[in-house]
Amino acid sequence: MVIMLGNDGKKDKFTDQFGRSARALSDYFGIGLQIAASFAFFVFLGYWADTKLGTSPLLMLAGVLVGMAGMGLVLMKVVQKANREHEGRTRDN
Repeated sequence: MVIMLGNDGKKDKFTDQFGRSARALSDYFGIGLQIAASFAFFVFLGYWADTKLGTSPLLMLAGVLVGMAGMGLVLMKVVQKANREHEGRTRDN
C-alpha cells in the first residue's frame, strides 16, 4: 500500500479511506456474485431435471426454493461476521 505523506508527516486520510472502501467493495461484490451464482445453479439444475423427467415446473420451483434458502444462509453468515467485527471494534475503542 502506498502511503502519501503530507507536510506534517501524517498519513494522507484519503488514501487510507480509499483503501478501506475498495476492500469493503470487493468483499461485498464477491458476496453478491456468490449469492447470484448459487441461486442460478439451483434454478438451472431444477430446469434441467424438469426437461429430463418431464415434471415441468415442479423441480425448477424446488430449485428456486433451495436457492432462496441458500441465499438466506449466506446472508445470515455475512451479517453474523459483520456483527462480530463491529463488536470487536467497539470493544477496542
